[in-house]
Amino acid sequence: METVEYDVNDFNERYAGDKSVYAKFYTMPIKNESASAKEGRPIFEDREYIEIRASGNQNNIINRPADQLDRERFSRHYDLFKKGQEDQVVGTPLSEVTWLTRSQIEELAYVRIRTLEQLANVNDETCQRMVGLRDLKNKAVAFLENAEKAAPFTAMAEENEKLKQQVEALSVQMKELLEAKKKA
Repeated sequence: METVEYDVNDFNERYAGDKSVYAKFYTMPIKNESASAKEGRPIFEDREYIEIRASGNQNNIINRPADQLDRERFSRHYDLFKKGQEDQVVGTPLSEVTWLTRSQIEELAYVRIRTLEQLANVNDETCQRMVGLRDLKNKAVAFLENAEKAAPFTAMAEENEKLKQQVEALSVQMKELLEAKKKA
């Protein structure tokens, strides 16, 4: 009997593969047949739908009514939808990536790759269909890995800056109190 070793961490996050998926919620008017028959005119109700696309694959598109599982699975996208944002991009928009050209961003947007995270998770089949995509994917993976490693230092730098501002504000307050005390 052959044994296979698995990395348990691969199974910890239920929707780990969703990082490479483009999800968009939208409303669609659906005819209410019973209300239409009762009123004698067409009555429509807005229903929430979801569009799910595999990034880089124009043939793998799901459009269907959204259910509670979709709302939980793509909760950040759903929150953006409820706030009225038409395009629910979650992640680092490619427009914020300095090493991508405008034409590369447009080309990637055409195949529904809109974030750095989606680019890093593009499947190999898609990489074979687009010239240079594998190099961009590798750059995205390296960038995200470096950002993850630097995250604690970035957080410390931000906290350090806040503390400096607090110290400066307290110093100003202290000077004001000392001046007020001298005047009194």
